[in-house]
Amino acid sequence: MRLLFVAVFLMAFSFSSQAQQFTIKGIVSDSLTNEKLLSATVYLESAKDSTLITYSITDIEGVFTLSGNTAYEKVALIASFQGYKNYSKTINLNDERELDLGAIYLNSDIESLNSIVVTARKAPITVKQDTLEFNAKSFKTKADATLEDVMKELPGVKVDKDGKITVNGKEVSKILVNGKEFFGDDPQIALKNLPKEIIDKIQVTESKTDAQKANGEDGDANVSEINITIDEDKNKGWFSRLTAGGGTDDRYSMSGIVNYFNEDFKLSVLGSSNNINSPGFSFDEIYDAMGSSAYSISRSSNGSFGVNGVNFGGSGGITSSDSAGLNMSNDWGKTVSASVNYFYGGNDTKSASDSRRTTFLPDRTFNTESSSRGDRSGNSHRISGRVEVKPDTLTTISVRPNINISDNYSDSTSSSLSSDENGNNINSVNTSSISDSKSRSYSASMNLSRRTQEKGTNYGFYGNVNKNNSDSQSDFNSTTTTFDTSGNPETPEVQDQLIDEDSDSQSFSITPYLNKKLTETMGLVLNYNFEAGKETNQRSIFDRDGSGNLVFNTTLSNDYEVKNTQQRPSVGLRYKKNDLRLDVSAGVIYQTLDSEDQLLSTSFEKEFTDPYVRANLSYKFGKFGRVYLNYRNSVNIPSVRQLQPVENTTNPQNIVIGNPDLDASQRHNVYFNLSRYDWEKGSGFYSGGGFTYTDNSVAAITTTDLDLIRTTTYTNINGEYNGYLYSSFSKTWKKDAREIGFDLSLDASISVDKGFTNGVAFQSDNLSFSPSLTFEYSLRDYIDVDLEYQITANKTQYDIASISEQDFVNQRVAIDITTSWPQHVILGLRGEYNKFGNISGDFDDDSIVLIGSLGYKFAKDKATVKLKAYDILNQIIDTNRTITGDYVADTSSLVLKQYFMLSFTYKFSKFGGKDPNRDNGF
Repeated sequence: MRLLFVAVFLMAFSFSSQAQQFTIKGIVSDSLTNEKLLSATVYLESAKDSTLITYSITDIEGVFTLSGNTAYEKVALIASFQGYKNYSKTINLNDERELDLGAIYLNSDIESLNSIVVTARKAPITVKQDTLEFNAKSFKTKADATLEDVMKELPGVKVDKDGKITVNGKEVSKILVNGKEFFGDDPQIALKNLPKEIIDKIQVTESKTDAQKANGEDGDANVSEINITIDEDKNKGWFSRLTAGGGTDDRYSMSGIVNYFNEDFKLSVLGSSNNINSPGFSFDEIYDAMGSSAYSISRSSNGSFGVNGVNFGGSGGITSSDSAGLNMSNDWGKTVSASVNYFYGGNDTKSASDSRRTTFLPDRTFNTESSSRGDRSGNSHRISGRVEVKPDTLTTISVRPNINISDNYSDSTSSSLSSDENGNNINSVNTSSISDSKSRSYSASMNLSRRTQEKGTNYGFYGNVNKNNSDSQSDFNSTTTTFDTSGNPETPEVQDQLIDEDSDSQSFSITPYLNKKLTETMGLVLNYNFEAGKETNQRSIFDRDGSGNLVFNTTLSNDYEVKNTQQRPSVGLRYKKNDLRLDVSAGVIYQTLDSEDQLLSTSFEKEFTDPYVRANLSYKFGKFGRVYLNYRNSVNIPSVRQLQPVENTTNPQNIVIGNPDLDASQRHNVYFNLSRYDWEKGSGFYSGGGFTYTDNSVAAITTTDLDLIRTTTYTNINGEYNGYLYSSFSKTWKKDAREIGFDLSLDASISVDKGFTNGVAFQSDNLSFSPSLTFEYSLRDYIDVDLEYQITANKTQYDIASISEQDFVNQRVAIDITTSWPQHVILGLRGEYNKFGNISGDFDDDSIVLIGSLGYKFAKDKATVKLKAYDILNQIIDTNRTITGDYVADTSSLVLKQYFMLSFTYKFSKFGGKDPNRDNGF
């Protein structure tokens, strides 16, 4: 570790010791009116090869400042603004490095204003109202870069190792391609698979609903979406990538994607097959599909993954998966546009886990050692689409249908042995279950928006319909043995059952609305939400007698119907002036719940009336700052299981009795975000947090008898709350091809929870604190280094003596190194070390994940052969500790172990009639 920090210091010293700083100032104005131009782009590039050095955006006074560090002597200063001709000036930095250019005048571009296309150099960054636009080609990356590589070069943009994108602290919810969804809402496929060579612009805007887009309204000020525009020269052609690999221990991985663009028509097909716990779609240029699974074990202790709602694996284990997808979109003039997505996912997951759990009761403590083994397999199909029709310039109609179909099979066994504090056996439970299940889900959402001639006034409605069906059949066998005070086993209690369950649900909602302009800065918002739903559930349990005959069990079976409705009228005001936005709305939520169980002859009716409040404030300050504040309340009604006043003995080890007198839970949520990233100086910060207070939380009251048979009912409690805080400060220094930067982050949380242990009330207070430091160094076309160190401290205290205080510290160190030297050779090494302070001595308390890749490119970089290694040190583990109000459990699970793989990747592309794959040796 000491050598690591020494190396970091030497790189930083080398960087700063050769500093060749410069500062260039000026004011950009209209040549005719002398008006100062706000948000004009001014940038500096080398006169020799047009390499971008730095850039700036003018403030409200037209002022800009360019500062940085470069070894270039002759540079070109360019100023641009929409509707004006570019201004260009050559500067020799050897003459002077502190320059004040005074006034720079831009001449109106009449041809541009008349929508005549004029070829001109594009600015690296442009601000257009609420859209931040980057010119992809202005940012230097490796030759075969993807969208992800470009995103990592953009100022204020972060892409973490899980593919999560944030822009100035705001999370990106989706990525569009030419304004259309690309394989649904999941941004990962576009991020990992779109090559830089086809990208023209990257546009960052607020995330908007269909209604907000149709009406030209502001979106969610705290969530962003990204639109990728395709270069006109590349918007007619196709490109693809195919990868296949095989390795030790019969490991394999295959994936491919083919994209065809023909102006308004786009078609993409992808597929994958592997047994290395990867969705296959998240392709990594260095590690292929291996990269997506390298951190999933150590960070989340869970081998699950998913793409666009199709989930694979889960609860740890080793997954073999097959997947395929199709995305198609087209425009028919300016009136009709449509897109459709299809996903198929097939998986087979083998899992195994062993755990030790200590349960704390007010009068005693007992321990349970358990193990489980399972095999789950399934097939999923998901079809989604979007159709938008604009019958005239003021009306927009959009429909989004969705179909989800899945079939699943599972075969699992488990065993457990519980003992008291002195080691005396209390009971043992052995179970086995074989289950087949099917689910079908059909839904559609619709939006109709109509703008009036009065700008800012519009009306319409949005709504959705849903229909779901699921049925399952399970063979369940359980043997429970209780031991007497002398440790002798009593007569076992055996459950040998066939369980048949069928569930159906239908629901619909509709919300008409009116947005009325009152003044230039004020607007009125009216809407009325109505929802209705119906759910039926038939659970039939048959016991096998000694002869194997099936006997219907009336006590454990049910046949109930639940109907619910919700009505929510609300009125609100919107205020917008300059950089300030304020939205406030209030109303009433009225909910009903009717339940009837025909088999058990029970029924109940409930009504809930609660306030509804929403408030949002957004303010931009200065050139780079933004603050966002949000308040909202939510109402959650109890479930039928929690309300139904009958004894449910489906699990004889845990008998459940509902409470029909439960009230709805009310949550009050406050959230804030503050950010300021100065891309001119390469530094900035963001911070945010939230606080939630809950009234009438539904809590389980469980009592455990001497044989560890639990009886559970429910009650409302008050006074629970939780809060969290996140913040980050980053700084980057650039000098031509070299870049060095760091990021200092802090996450913290606090919570107060209330519950019951064996019928006795208790309160737990939790505090978590997690600082981290990230260091990055890159020398373009040669090496990239990322280092990260994180500490997580956690402390939980209880106000009841029977539950011990939990106090631990976890540490994590991560490194990611990529080299591109010598030419055509790519070497990658990615590792993470975890030291767990909350694992008992019976389980490993540290873990090392180390993967590597050595690749060689040939055939004009279209072909790549790689040797990859997963878990090089053969040290990976999956251990975790779970802490709740009345127990602590340590679990170790089956994980994917060391393997080596040789793979081959080839890329094809053809744009605008040109085939770049010719004459490349193939």
